[in-house]
Amino acid sequence: MADLARALLRQLGDRSHVGRKGTGVLTDRELEILRLVARGLTNAEIADRLFISVRTAEHHVANVLGKLDLRSRAEAAAYAIREGSQKKQ
Repeated sequence: MADLARALLRQLGDRSHVGRKGTGVLTDRELEILRLVARGLTNAEIADRLFISVRTAEHHVANVLGKLDLRSRAEAAAYAIREGSQKKQ
C-alpha cells in the first residue's frame, strides 16, 4: 500500500525522497521527531513545538517508524534511548 501511495505521489509531481523501509537513514527533521517521541510528546505537542501541522507531525512519525522498521512509538522511544538519539536536544 505504501508503495502505491509513493507511486501516486511521484505521478502527481512529488520529487521528495523517502528512504526505504528499514534503511535507518533519517533526515535531520526525522531525527528531531524521534527525539521528541522518545520524550513522550504526542503528535499535537510535536506539531506545536515545531510549528508544523499535526498531520505533518503524524507523517514524520510514520516515516521514522517505517524507516527504522518499528511498530510503535514505544519501540521508537526505546530505539532512541538505546542508540543515543536523545543526546542532542
